[in-house]
Amino acid sequence: MNDPAIEDVAAPLAAACKKRGSLLRDRELEAVRLVNGAGDGMPGLFVDRFGDLLIVHVEESATGQLAALVRELAARFEPRAIYAKELRREVRTAPKDAQAPMLVHQRDEGSPDAAELAAPELTVREHAFRFLVRPCEGYSPGLFLDQRDNRLDLAREITARLKKRSECTVLNLFSYTCSFSVAAALAARESGVAHAHCKVTSVDLSQRWLDWGVRNFAANGLDPAAHEFARGDALTFLGIAAKKRRFFDVLVLDPPTFATSKQSGIFQVERDYPKLFELAARVAAPGATLLCSHNQRDFTRPALVKKLKAGAVKAGRRILRLDPFQSPADFPGADLVNPAARGYWAVLA
Repeated sequence: MNDPAIEDVAAPLAAACKKRGSLLRDRELEAVRLVNGAGDGMPGLFVDRFGDLLIVHVEESATGQLAALVRELAARFEPRAIYAKELRREVRTAPKDAQAPMLVHQRDEGSPDAAELAAPELTVREHAFRFLVRPCEGYSPGLFLDQRDNRLDLAREITARLKKRSECTVLNLFSYTCSFSVAAALAARESGVAHAHCKVTSVDLSQRWLDWGVRNFAANGLDPAAHEFARGDALTFLGIAAKKRRFFDVLVLDPPTFATSKQSGIFQVERDYPKLFELAARVAAPGATLLCSHNQRDFTRPALVKKLKAGAVKAGRRILRLDPFQSPADFPGADLVNPAARGYWAVLA
């Protein structure tokens, strides 16, 4: 007798994999979202591939399909391991052990690397970049796949700027494990411009994430000592930078939905984006490019545009261009049900 749960996931999983055919065949791309919830006809289910490991994120409404999905994934991809994590709306109040993914499938259950699978770290390729990921991390494995195309665009922006002028300063706020910083620094090194100099400053509240970022730099053959890793609150950093008259050519603003710091208190992305953009605009050099991003589902693109314009007015700056970016091909779905980041590339006069 056929298992109805298997039948419920088998067809949409096959269709999702077919849509990602070119991504899955790309040997320089080891980190791909295989299933993106409702965008792939599988509401409440999300699957990410990192090398030979898979992570399943499941909302409460879809937990009944988890076992069937794991069996299908194991049969289709033969991964070394599959981890599963329950998605909770109130992540901040959930206990840490509830946030961590659980090992739900192991290819060779009796193998001697079982202990390694309980807390693995692996390096994955993303085109020219190399990133360290940890599937057992509670918040995230260390790499946001929905920003893949933006990392490539940032690298192109750095290269183009260095070809016009051999110096470029980059500020990456809320930098997490510094993947944007890696993209900028590696692009500068590979630009082919003689005497190119690009200093990247990464700012984050967590020293742990910054230390991870330093290791990401090393994984790409980059010298962390040539760049700056600043632990602290992003808004406070911007205020101090303005007083010191530090200016940046390229800025990355990709804040979390919610954050708390001793310096600035509670940061809520939709409410506080105008203030963030205002402060960033005050330290943006003439002609600076800013990546303005977020992933709060009900914070719409038109609403973000209003926030950016309000921040620019307060800073006394003029926005020359606002170019929307789109989600990568492996993040299909309408904005209001899609967890992918959304936003704009802004250029200031």
